[in-house]
Amino acid sequence: MSLVAKVFVVLNLLLSVAFLVFSANVWTAQTKWQKMYEVEKAKNVEILAKVQKREIGLAQDVVYWQTEVDGRKKEIVALKLKFNEARDRELQNQTELAAVKNARDMKDAENQELQREVRRYAEELTKIKGVVIKQQQAVVVERENAVRARNEKSEMENELNVTKQSYSTLQRDKHAIEQDLALQTRRIEKLLAANVPVYQLIGDDASATQAYIADAQVLAVRPDVGLIMISAGTQQNVKPGYQFTISRGDQYVAKVQVDRVYPDMCSAKVLPGMQKGEIQVHDEAKSK
Repeated sequence: MSLVAKVFVVLNLLLSVAFLVFSANVWTAQTKWQKMYEVEKAKNVEILAKVQKREIGLAQDVVYWQTEVDGRKKEIVALKLKFNEARDRELQNQTELAAVKNARDMKDAENQELQREVRRYAEELTKIKGVVIKQQQAVVVERENAVRARNEKSEMENELNVTKQSYSTLQRDKHAIEQDLALQTRRIEKLLAANVPVYQLIGDDASATQAYIADAQVLAVRPDVGLIMISAGTQQNVKPGYQFTISRGDQYVAKVQVDRVYPDMCSAKVLPGMQKGEIQVHDEAKSK
């Protein structure tokens, strides 16, 4: 026999032994597991019975608790309804309270506005009272003024009547004086026309009482009307009736009498019979 055959035989032998050992182990394990299954099955039957019993109890408990839960749910629904009703009532109460508060605030605002109106009316009434008092005082003053005015009017009417009477008397006296003055003037004019020294005769020499006025001179001459202008007026205290002597150096020219007076000049007429030469501009005019 060859070596290969020997090896092959040995291998078959080893494989057979290994298969035998494996088969023995498989059979032993199957038997072991069968016994273990039987034991566990017996245990599981008891446990299964207990479990089924427990499941029945649990089912009964579930039914009981489901009933309880349904009852509780109904109670919860009822409580929710009550809660919603209570909440609705609370909202309604809050709404009513807010409305009452708003109404109260509005009333307070109206009261405050009314109080301000009352204060304003009181102030206006006080002002009106003050105005009325002032008007009453003004009326009293006006009445007093009216009475005073009537009294003054009566006095003025009396004075006017007296003045009218005095005026009538003065008018009569004036008329008489004017007639007498016209008569005397005609007489003086006739005397002057006759070259009579009237002023010396009647003693009406204004130069005797007039103030001394120096540094005056002739400003203008109107020989056709016998009128001249002299550089002295009210500022130098010149008055109508004053007389000036007109001269040129040491030469006597004429004597004039003031007719009208202005602030810084006056007009004068040559006295009849008192002119010895022709009066010229820049001639000296002295009051004494």
